[in-house]
Amino acid sequence: MAHTDDIIGGWISNAEKTGEVKKLPGYGKPLDLDDDSHVPRKYRMAYRVLKNANITPPEVEMIRELGELREQLAQQTDKRTRSELSAKIREAKQKLDIALDKFKFRQ
Repeated sequence: MAHTDDIIGGWISNAEKTGEVKKLPGYGKPLDLDDDSHVPRKYRMAYRVLKNANITPPEVEMIRELGELREQLAQQTDKRTRSELSAKIREAKQKLDIALDKFKFRQ
């Protein structure tokens, strides 16, 4: 079964090939990294303080680590190492899911 990332990546690639991406609002413009409208109001001040202090939230760090593990797996040919990396990916994904679930309940 394909990973969600692979499926979404396929959609994005298809949209790029057909030119649909160029039709999106904001195409070619820089991202507004100060837009915190997606952050619940009660967390905005804390997030702003963390951002200004260059502190990355643990959930974001977990996402980065998961991405790095997936990249390592994609480049690995040794069967045993691939198996070990797959186990690490499952564990990292589970930890991330738990952390994100906790975040949802705090809102």
